[in-house]
Amino acid sequence: MTAGIRRDRWIRRLNPGGEPRFRLICLHCAGSGPGMFRELPDHLPADVSVEAVLLPGRENRIAERPYDRMGPLVEDLADALGPRLDLPYAFFGYSMGAQVSYHLTHALRDRGLPLPRALFVAASPGPYLQREVPAWNESDDSLVAYLRDLGGTAQNVLDDPDLLDLLLPTLRADLTVVATRPYRARPALPMAVRAFSGAEDGPASPERMGAWRMETLGAFRQTVLPGGHFFITGSLPAVAGTIASDLAELPGPCAGDAAADTVRAADRTPGIQTPVPVRPYRLETP
Repeated sequence: MTAGIRRDRWIRRLNPGGEPRFRLICLHCAGSGPGMFRELPDHLPADVSVEAVLLPGRENRIAERPYDRMGPLVEDLADALGPRLDLPYAFFGYSMGAQVSYHLTHALRDRGLPLPRALFVAASPGPYLQREVPAWNESDDSLVAYLRDLGGTAQNVLDDPDLLDLLLPTLRADLTVVATRPYRARPALPMAVRAFSGAEDGPASPERMGAWRMETLGAFRQTVLPGGHFFITGSLPAVAGTIASDLAELPGPCAGDAAADTVRAADRTPGIQTPVPVRPYRLETP
C-alpha cells in the first residue's frame, strides 16, 4: 500500500450500526465521492452494509493527490479492502466506478482473495469498448463545458470559481484514469453482472452497456432506466430495489468460490485462454 495512506480512510460506511450479513461496496463516478450514495441505504435491507469508497482528492482526503492511473489506484484499493472481505460482498460502480470495480475484481482474483458475489455496473460501457473521454487533457474551460453538457453538477458549483478550483484537478485526474485505462482480454469473471443504463445516455447507451455480458461466465442482466448519464438521480429506488432483489437471489458461498477456482486455474495454465462467452441476457425496463 502507498505509504502514509491508512486503510480506515478508504471506506465510509453509510449505515453504521447493527450486524451486517453482506457488504455492498460502492465506487463513485469521476469528480464525486461517497455522498452520491448517501440515500442508498434507505432503500436496502438493514443487514446490507452500504460502504462507499473514498478516493484521495475529495472530502476529508482533499489534501491527498488523486490518482491519475488505474493500476496504482486498483493496487492500493485492493490493499485497503483486504480486511473488509470477511463477509460476502458485491461491488456497485457508477461511471468511473464501474471501470474501477472491474479492474479491482481482476486484481483481487490475481491475489487469490475472496471475490464479490456480484458486480453492479452503471453508466459506463463494457470494458473492451473504447470510450472517448472529452476534455480530460484540455483546458479548464473545456472541462467546465464538458460538465455542463454531461449534467449532474449543481449550477452553483459551475458558477463558483473557488469551488471549481477545488473540483477540477480531482475531476481531471479521475477522467485521466478512465481515458488511459488499460484493457487486455482476460478470462471472464465467475460472478453475475447487472448493468444499469440510462435510455438517453449516449456514451453509455443501453447497447454499449450490453457489452458487459462479455465479461462474465455468470448471469448477465441489464436494466434500462429513463434519463441520461446521471439517471440514478431520479431512479434511485428502482436501482436499489433491483440490487436488493439480485442480492436475495445469490447462491451460497461455495458456488462462487468453485467458479472462481476454475477461472483461476485456467488463467494459470500456459497456452490456455478461457473464451469470452456471448451469452443471452435479459433486458429489463421498470
